[in-house]
Amino acid sequence: MKSRDLIFALIVIIVVGGLYYLSTRNKAKPMSARSEHATARAREDCLQCHLPARFEELERQHKHPGKWRDARVSCLLCHKAPDGTRAQRLNIDNIHQLAGLNRQNP
Repeated sequence: MKSRDLIFALIVIIVVGGLYYLSTRNKAKPMSARSEHATARAREDCLQCHLPARFEELERQHKHPGKWRDARVSCLLCHKAPDGTRAQRLNIDNIHQLAGLNRQNP
């Protein structure tokens, strides 16, 4: 194997490894250990205190993605709860809601 082939293989490994590393990092800050956060299990719980105007400002500053606008996305998908858990387990109602299905029309 020629040296240029080894250099090319090394560059590919570094690029793929770097992309993998960046994809596994979570930039979202965990929730604080306040009592309000301990009971938050749904998006609506978060939006009682965290007003949409604040999210819009963070979105303009490129510090928060626009996913918060989608009612199907839970804040706990990115932000860890104080007890270390992520999003709640999906039950059949959540799955139907995410899929856009109506329970009356199977």
